[in-house]
Amino acid sequence: MSAPVRPVLLVVAHGSRDPRHAATVHALVRRVRALRPDVRVETGFLDFNVPSVQGVLESLETEGVRDVVALPLLLTRAFHAKADIPAVLAAAPPLLGILQAEVLG
Repeated sequence: MSAPVRPVLLVVAHGSRDPRHAATVHALVRRVRALRPDVRVETGFLDFNVPSVQGVLESLETEGVRDVVALPLLLTRAFHAKADIPAVLAAAPPLLGILQAEVLG
């Protein structure tokens, strides 16, 4: 019997024209991967940076991933968490089961 497949953790960041933002997000994700090597962690940006959330979701679906936990890398439950993120997740490939986690703040 094979072990159950864990969902992919998708860290969803806003994105910024300032390159330090993406660098900080990528550093944080590298740290999470180091602390939890048993969990696949991917990064997607809503705007300004790549990869886009939509692009990551499409790639995951193509790979055969079926379950994703989308973690908003936000400090408050403001507009992005209430509108932007649910909208992009709703447009995800239909074979993906996506759970949106609460914001970190």
